[in-house]
Amino acid sequence: MSLLTDERMNTLSEIAADCFDVDFERGGALGDGILVKPMDIVRALESAYDMVLIAGYQLTHGTLRAR
Repeated sequence: MSLLTDERMNTLSEIAADCFDVDFERGGALGDGILVKPMDIVRALESAYDMVLIAGYQLTHGTLRAR
């Protein structure tokens, strides 16, 4: 996978673990159905939105560094 794809998956994994108690790396819930509360979905979307704002700020201000 590309560096960008790896970074996206890391971010999504962190959000899933924090909001849904799902561990993608161990195979938890990717093929399984899980029940989530609507507020958990809202928190996950807010987290993803916050990450986009941070990345956008870093890109426009030249502070995002290649790893």
